Amino acid sequence: MALSPMTTTFTPQANGGVYAINAYGSDYVEVNGVRHDSPFVLDPESGPLALPPETTPASLGPETLESVAAKQPEVVLIGTGGRQRFYPASILLPLTSRRIGVETMAMGAACRTFNLLAAEGRKTLLILLFDRPPTATDSTPTKS
Repeated sequence: MALSPMTTTFTPQANGGVYAINAYGSDYVEVNGVRHDSPFVLDPESGPLALPPETTPASLGPETLESVAAKQPEVVLIGTGGRQRFYPASILLPLTSRRIGVETMAMGAACRTFNLLAAEGRKTLLILLFDRPPTATDSTPTKS
């Protein structure tokens, strides 16, 4: 029995921040009604911030996490595409050395967890990475 691709849409809920995830699929995430299909960091207060378009789960490095750590979140969620991926301690060091919690999970789990933590008012950031490099037609978050 083959499974068909799944798209999830959330029921609108009050959120602790201004920005929340409305829907996601295997190749996109919708934030406040705007579809994004390139890698980005999501802050519930200031919105999406584009990452270099070539950033994938396999290419994530400590330099990206260093810039995320500078925002001083309590926890960072890393959505690693269609499946959960684990990173060596050396890559996570910019977060763990500052006692910032970090969790890696598949895209859907990361989206749902982000909305929950943001609704609770937790200082959380979400890094969303897609399994494939973006194409020329991909949209990039415009908030910087």
